[in-house]
Amino acid sequence: NITARANIAAFEEIFFRPRCAVSHSSRDQRTTVLGHQLSMPVIASSVGMLGLGHSDGEVGVARAAGAAGTIMFVSGATTTPIEEIMAAATGPIFYQLYYVGGRDASAAIIERVKRAGCHGLVVTVDAAAPLKPQDRPYRDRAALPAGLDVRSAVRFAPQILARPAWLLDFLRRGHRHLSMPMALRGDGSPMRIFEASSLMYSETPTWEDLAWIRERWDGPIVVKGVLTAADARRAVGEGVDGIVVSNHGGNGLDGAAPTLRVLPEIVDAVDGRVDVLLDGGVRRGTDVVKAIAVGATAVSLGRAYVFALMAAGEPGVLHIFELFRNQIDDALAFLGCQSVGELGPSHLEHGVRWATL
Repeated sequence: NITARANIAAFEEIFFRPRCAVSHSSRDQRTTVLGHQLSMPVIASSVGMLGLGHSDGEVGVARAAGAAGTIMFVSGATTTPIEEIMAAATGPIFYQLYYVGGRDASAAIIERVKRAGCHGLVVTVDAAAPLKPQDRPYRDRAALPAGLDVRSAVRFAPQILARPAWLLDFLRRGHRHLSMPMALRGDGSPMRIFEASSLMYSETPTWEDLAWIRERWDGPIVVKGVLTAADARRAVGEGVDGIVVSNHGGNGLDGAAPTLRVLPEIVDAVDGRVDVLLDGGVRRGTDVVKAIAVGATAVSLGRAYVFALMAAGEPGVLHIFELFRNQIDDALAFLGCQSVGELGPSHLEHGVRWATL
């Protein structure tokens, strides 16, 4: 968990330089990300298997993101068919592409996502091996039910019986989320969760694959998982429309650099040619303001909205977006900014040892 902790610590190493005797009656958080005008510089990042934690799942997040006026990135490990998500969505939806089954299977997924009306693709390039941190204490690991069977019922009984309302909801609607509808077997039937998970990291898209993907997709393409200036320049050269500075929330290579630390070099490398998003360690609105001041176009939330979804479903996710909106607004007021577009390095303490802002 070194990287997961460092993601958070990086935000704590930066301090604000507020402006006094400045007052604006209102602040404007609107910004344009990947061609879409958003009400604030915060989006919902791609997180898999949401339907296992709450039956609102991906559909609930899509509705909440639309109501908040922002984008949702749908995980390739979605437990809800993309057609159902698009039918419920009122805002932009980008689909995260995993190579489940290589190019042949991915071509079919791209075509399906296109027919469903998705607004863009997110190509994850930092999943060269299964995301299975081995050094966490067992009590901190997440375990998932393998299915509706006696073995799972016995193993999870203490947790299930302590939450009878959740159990009732799961039995009524949630059990249908035990498969991955975007990962299909040869006969066209959806794979079970663990069956598909074993294939998700068998092949990672390469730079050469981006051109192949572009031939099949004419909308925006975002590359997710960039941590170096060299890779950022290569992504721009390959014609992508956006970059997500990400280390998979610290769940990939433990010891990888925290995202906020490498953000300045990546912003410099792309030189305004593409949108730069950041995820990892974002826990409050002031974190968003710091990332924007360093140079990010927007940030994407993972754990922040997932925990809310697990606790309260769609209303919980919308509540989190509104909390972030209010915290960003307060921070802008203290910094003397009338809009997020005014944020810059001058609003941050320059004594940071790891970056030249």
